[in-house]
Amino acid sequence: MALYKLHLDDFQNIDYCLYAVHTELEDYRVAYEINSTLGSKLKRKDKDLGAGIHNKYYFPVFEWNNDHLDNTWNLIKNSCKIELKSQGEGLFAGSSENTTEIVPLLDDYPSANFFLKIVGQKKPSKKIISMLNKIPEINMAYSIDLDTIKAKEYLILD
Repeated sequence: MALYKLHLDDFQNIDYCLYAVHTELEDYRVAYEINSTLGSKLKRKDKDLGAGIHNKYYFPVFEWNNDHLDNTWNLIKNSCKIELKSQGEGLFAGSSENTTEIVPLLDDYPSANFFLKIVGQKKPSKKIISMLNKIPEINMAYSIDLDTIKAKEYLILD
């Protein structure tokens, strides 16, 4: 009887590039600036990206299918605000307090505000990075080495 082994690397078909974008703009403004500068047509998806245990956190996603170059662009916000309720203790046992916490999509890059994922692009484009960095509202943009990301499953948008 033959013995077969499956390696997890056999199922990892990485055919996308990932760029980190640092900016203080709202998500719709970042999509507008990228559309204006790069000629893309990013639009907000109806369904946000669910992540975390039981898809507890939701991250806005913008998408554009470029039929001309046969690739798909996704702009994903890297942060999600959640509201936490905590009960008071001792003298304040009858009161509750609401606090907000910001949860990143990828813990490896908590300071990046957005990720631009281009499916169908094999190598990072210096032209795209240069054009993103020319947008005045964007503080910094750079490509991300996909081998450094621990939770790649959060980037699956299907």
